[in-house]
Amino acid sequence: MKTNDLEFLDTNLARINKAILLSLPPKNYSVISEAIHYSVMNGGKRIRPQLILMMSEAIEADVSNKTIDSIAAAGELIHCYSLIHDDLPAMDDDDYRRGKLSCHKKFDEATAILTGDAIQPLSLEILTTIEDLALTAETKLEIINLFSKACGPQGMVEGQNRDIRSENMEITEQELDEIHYLKTGKLIEACVMCVCLLKKDLSKKHIKEFIQFSKKFGLAFQIRDDILDIIGKETEIGKPLNSDIKKNKSTYPSIMGLEQSQKKAELLATDAVKILSNLPYETSNLEKLCSLIVSRNK
Repeated sequence: MKTNDLEFLDTNLARINKAILLSLPPKNYSVISEAIHYSVMNGGKRIRPQLILMMSEAIEADVSNKTIDSIAAAGELIHCYSLIHDDLPAMDDDDYRRGKLSCHKKFDEATAILTGDAIQPLSLEILTTIEDLALTAETKLEIINLFSKACGPQGMVEGQNRDIRSENMEITEQELDEIHYLKTGKLIEACVMCVCLLKKDLSKKHIKEFIQFSKKFGLAFQIRDDILDIIGKETEIGKPLNSDIKKNKSTYPSIMGLEQSQKKAELLATDAVKILSNLPYETSNLEKLCSLIVSRNK
């Protein structure tokens, strides 16, 4: 895929980063505020907010771009808080994130915990304070509910719990699929679903198709992550290689091997593209993103 075919990603990224920065407390307000800026404005792929922007363009959402940007920022902040907690010694015990020291290494463990704790409600605060006549209070509550469930005890938190408890154990491919649907896929699904709520005449059939797309997209994304932990370059992925192997984590390569893992990721991405191409919307950018996530190097 040519670089100029992906220019929309950079355009979206500028919008996303601007919206996120506007939502954060002043950097010099406190140590926690400094840690929030350090962790949130530390680069990253911004895949979740990218999905929100691309979905809104595809279905021509009924709300303003400012509202879309705010929702995108909220979705990314939820992801960012989870990364801070994931990196803690009690969790994945990772010293680096995106090529820089993890929050608990740059500051300390207590600061990292509190920083994650602060970012999660901040994401919900963004959603509650959106002012848009096209966004009803009912829809706003539905979006908050989607994000809350995605990161709660039947979503991301449970996925992380199962991921930790599966270390040093042999699990099935189906069990691993479920772990990553909860840990990664639920939030991706929420990002797609919340935009569907912003189009009044979107049919239930089309909503169902978009949900199926998000499930395949999320799993393909995670499989490629597992692969890059083995074959990636540390300078590109931003952390040491083979961290999953060292922790004896169950991953797709450990269960299926590298070749079959990549085939599964590519098949999922192909299926996701097929779903999009059969919908009566301009989904070309979403389709390009599907191809990118299984060929990326970081």
